[in-house]
Amino acid sequence: MAINTRSPYYVSIKDASISYATLDIFIWSGNSSSPPSPAQYSLKKFKISTNTLVSFEISELIRDYIDITFSGGYEGQAVWMKYDVKAYDSSNVLLDDDGETILAVDGYSYFEEPNFDIDDSPVMISNRTIFALSDNAFRVPIYTGNNPTITFFKDGAVVSTQTFPSSNDSIEQMKYVSINGTHPNWDTYAERVIEDSGTFENSYCLQNFFDEFHIGEVDKVQVTDSNKTITIDVKTLDECRYDPKKITFVNKFGVLQDMYFFKKAVEKMTVKKESYKSNIRNSTNTYSTSQHVNSNFNVVGKESITLSSGFLDESYNEVFKQMMLSEKVWITNVTEGVEQVLPINVKTSNIIYKTSLNDRLIEYTFDFDNSFDTINNIR
Repeated sequence: MAINTRSPYYVSIKDASISYATLDIFIWSGNSSSPPSPAQYSLKKFKISTNTLVSFEISELIRDYIDITFSGGYEGQAVWMKYDVKAYDSSNVLLDDDGETILAVDGYSYFEEPNFDIDDSPVMISNRTIFALSDNAFRVPIYTGNNPTITFFKDGAVVSTQTFPSSNDSIEQMKYVSINGTHPNWDTYAERVIEDSGTFENSYCLQNFFDEFHIGEVDKVQVTDSNKTITIDVKTLDECRYDPKKITFVNKFGVLQDMYFFKKAVEKMTVKKESYKSNIRNSTNTYSTSQHVNSNFNVVGKESITLSSGFLDESYNEVFKQMMLSEKVWITNVTEGVEQVLPINVKTSNIIYKTSLNDRLIEYTFDFDNSFDTINNIR
């Protein structure tokens, strides 16, 4: 069981003679059996009227201790939460107590699924089709609490099988698995060579080889745990004309999810500034024609980018929905073989869902703003 901290979560205790209840909340990373001391929060609440139940809503308190970051590496970012709730009567006599240690993630549920829990599925993405870029690693985020096994297939043959035992460590509760295993930094063949202390020499012949053979290509992924089996189809796309952009965001499961915008990218910049009119006459009552009369100050630039997805599967409607609902989004740029991850914000604020029945071909265009000014003004 896990708490989705972007949706409400209630801790309750009930007794016929209850007058008030206390709640201690412990939040930490690492081993589930090593809570901190003292508690981060200690709450007290009196019952209402003739009620015999006292409830505490705690998800926002826990979320203060979850800050998902991304700089190119993929690791689990969840925390443990332990609560101790006690019921007392009007004479301060302890009536009952309860407690539990639960995993907490930066996820959420929809209104129509109030009992949504990551423990119900080994796969932590909603789409059942992944569009991958040729010779670029795609990652499947999985929940390891129920000992999942992930199998990669190509043309019906098993390419790789990996099994993940359950763990008491918070960082091990989520794994980002690719055909290359769980290495956090391998995205392309060139990166895998360099990471392994090899020398990568690009050439015309090598590019022809990549055009003919794809490193680690798969067409199906199957994830099985003690509860269920989920199959994901993988469609690998080549893009020769445009430079695809990788967008990473925190999805509804509270994990990082990648998706590529395969087609046209248009970059823009908007500048805001203030101005004043200068007096450029000097002490001799003359002036220089090279001086500014109308001067600008507080000039601030903000860059943005418009990305086109290309034609995708209808299941990506849910991916776009979760991307727009995400509070943290990043774009990965590759310059001279070096990856640079930059924070962005989704500027597009509305979406009309497309279906193959109504629209035949499904393609979306989204606007993103850089989450920083063009001129460095971090002080």
